[in-house]
Amino acid sequence: MRKTTILIITLIISFSTPIHSKDYIIFNISQQIPMGYKNENPKKNFFVNIGKIQGVKVGTVLDVHRKVSKLNPLKTWKRHRFDIKVGQLEVIHSEDYSAICKRVANKSDKNGDHSLEIESFLLGDIVSVNIEKN
Repeated sequence: MRKTTILIITLIISFSTPIHSKDYIIFNISQQIPMGYKNENPKKNFFVNIGKIQGVKVGTVLDVHRKVSKLNPLKTWKRHRFDIKVGQLEVIHSEDYSAICKRVANKSDKNGDHSLEIESFLLGDIVSVNIEKN
C-alpha cells in the first residue's frame, strides 16, 4: 500500500505542469527604412506579448529589462546573472494579448550614460508594467 501511494504521488508530481510566472517580451521590431538624409532618425515600433487582458492600454509605460550573465574567472568561476533596465516603452496600440509600443526617451539617453554593450532594445528583452508614479 505504501509503495503504491508513493508511486502515485511521484507520478502526479512528475506529470504536473510547473507553476511559474510568464515573461512578457519584445517579439518583433519594425523600423522605417533609412533614406540617407542628414540627422535622419527612422522610427521603430516594438511588438510585445502583453495586452489588454494584462491591463495594458494606450499610454501605459512598460519597463524593458535584459538578463545578462557574466562569468567570474578569477577565483570561483561562479556565473553572475544581472537584470539590467534597458529603457522604457510607451504603448501606442493595444490588443487582448499584444501591444505595439514606441521608445520613451530617457534622461540617460541625453547624458550618454549607458552601461550596456548593445544600447537599443533587442528581441527577447523582458517587458513589465511600470508601476512607479512620477
